[in-house]
Amino acid sequence: MTEDLHSLTGAYAVDAIDDPGERSRFEAHLAGCEPCAAELREFQATAARLGMAVAEPPPPELRDRVMASIRNVPQAPPAPADRAVDRSPGRRARPGTPSRRWRRAVAAGLAAAACLVTAASVAQAVRDRQRVERAEAAYRDVASVLSAPDARAATGRAADGGTVTVVASAARGRVVVASAGLRALPSARAYQLWLIGADGPRSAGLLPADRSRPVVAGTWRPADRLGLTVEPAGGSARPTSAPLVLLTPA
Repeated sequence: MTEDLHSLTGAYAVDAIDDPGERSRFEAHLAGCEPCAAELREFQATAARLGMAVAEPPPPELRDRVMASIRNVPQAPPAPADRAVDRSPGRRARPGTPSRRWRRAVAAGLAAAACLVTAASVAQAVRDRQRVERAEAAYRDVASVLSAPDARAATGRAADGGTVTVVASAARGRVVVASAGLRALPSARAYQLWLIGADGPRSAGLLPADRSRPVVAGTWRPADRLGLTVEPAGGSARPTSAPLVLLTPA
């Protein structure tokens, strides 16, 4: 049971222990096990970093479109010379009273603006929902690795600055990679990840332009190490430069 409790650190860090009794036993174990406490702190810090990486602020496009539509809607009645005059015998238009024609024009303009806003809102809502679904899928992938019983983490400093953190699980066959402070590269270059095993390096993809976002790579094997190199923008079939960092989760 003690060995089982040692393996629950990652699951506890992301609140993935559903059984109250198991949670209580782990918390009692945690109070007297400094290695587990230290590992828990590392997992919680990594989980917080990855959680912030998948969060997205709302886009400003909708507000811009609404403000552009408002500029096309009349905000004041026409000048007195342009107002329609009631020419019925014995009647004169009251000064300062908008004509029916002007009121109809304003109503039509407002209705058109409302339609534009509604259509823009629906389209934006669809895009926002798709973005949320992508973020939720990314979070599930990250949480799946962090909560794995065999999850192991490592952090290293890159040769030219910045840090790289990995959390790997052989049971899930995945590795989560997060970076911070890596130097900016010219547009013709990119950071590429490699899983390095007994049969040599295998590409694990490129770091995204927004390098605060985590990358979840597949086919992780227990003996693998993770390397990071600088490659041409489209990536390379094999590393063409020395690794900036090599990490072995343990």
